[in-house]
Amino acid sequence: MGKLFGKLMEWTNVGAYRKAIETLAPAPNERFLEIGFGTGLFAQMLLLSSSETFVAGVDPTPTMVKTAIDRLSDRGLRDRSDLREGTDESLPWTDNQFDAIIAIHCFQFWQDPDRSIAEIGRVLRPKGRIVIVFRDHSSNPPTWLPNPISRSGQEIELATSLLKKHGYIPVEHISAGSSRIIRADRCA
Repeated sequence: MGKLFGKLMEWTNVGAYRKAIETLAPAPNERFLEIGFGTGLFAQMLLLSSSETFVAGVDPTPTMVKTAIDRLSDRGLRDRSDLREGTDESLPWTDNQFDAIIAIHCFQFWQDPDRSIAEIGRVLRPKGRIVIVFRDHSSNPPTWLPNPISRSGQEIELATSLLKKHGYIPVEHISAGSSRIIRADRCA
């Protein structure tokens, strides 16, 4: 079932993936961290955007980790990636490792978004950037979502406030089909 859900996820999200790469504006030799990489399609697309890009990532699901690693291996991209099983709350890298962090359609599952943003700040380099792609939950947020911000009906506004609290300057708010994207730059 996980693999089937992954294919459906890819099909519905490819437009948001393209817009997220455009928003990230990858430069040569940058290191990216993707939180919740799923099938690895976004990582593949990002790696193909520049032959000098490196992508690391965490996903809590062993099936998705294997699927993503197999995808990148089959396409000769595995040597420029480091995909691991893990969560947004405890990232298995040392401080200041990444130029940018991307989280696509996973913010809604963060149980403690304040803690997760703090953890992201630990591994993000000074002057780094974060891009979060949201499903639009503004009009009728599901009550089962673990993230209290996503359940609030004011997801974009409250997430923006949380980013500001942690020293980020929101640069862009973009619509991408049924998704919304926030890009924020770290002050220092």
